[in-house]
Amino acid sequence: MKDTPTATSGDGHEGHTSQPLGSAGQAARLQPVPAAPSDSEPAVGGSPVQRTFTFTSTVTGEKVTVTCMPGCMVDHKADSDTPTHPHDIYCDIPGTADELPLYGPLCTTRGPEDFRFLSWQIQSHPFSGRPAERLPFVAIEVFDDHYIEYLKPDTLQVIIGCLQKRVDSLREAHAQLVNLRTEYVNLPGVAA
Repeated sequence: MKDTPTATSGDGHEGHTSQPLGSAGQAARLQPVPAAPSDSEPAVGGSPVQRTFTFTSTVTGEKVTVTCMPGCMVDHKADSDTPTHPHDIYCDIPGTADELPLYGPLCTTRGPEDFRFLSWQIQSHPFSGRPAERLPFVAIEVFDDHYIEYLKPDTLQVIIGCLQKRVDSLREAHAQLVNLRTEYVNLPGVAA
């Protein structure tokens, strides 16, 4: 699975600061969203969902403790073992992935190739310059490295509605195709 890009500024590029190391503005900007009180509560019939790790910031040189998003599947050992830029810290819960066999100009062979299609994952970027990206969000890989990212619950619902309309339209196309093929095959002079 490929990771989605890190948080971006309005121009589409990572918004690194040019403030001096250790400045008050930089330290304030690098504070992750605090864990909700429920994160430390045990799950029903399970173990506590809170997971923390500490890394050394390449920006300030200080050790920073991070509370993982509940359910995060990222092994943060590498983040803990080597100095890391805060923007490189993220949490991820992989979702389902599917593939479509396709022909055409995107393929590098003459036969069909499998392309990822409508896969998703839940992520959070605790040190993003955009506060909304510090909270869990969904990233949908619409088609092989083409993403709709940073979807909060209400925008994800809009996407689901749009996809449902497209599926309904495809069902109409399917019914029309079945009827047309049947009608066409029964025309005089058509060899099926």
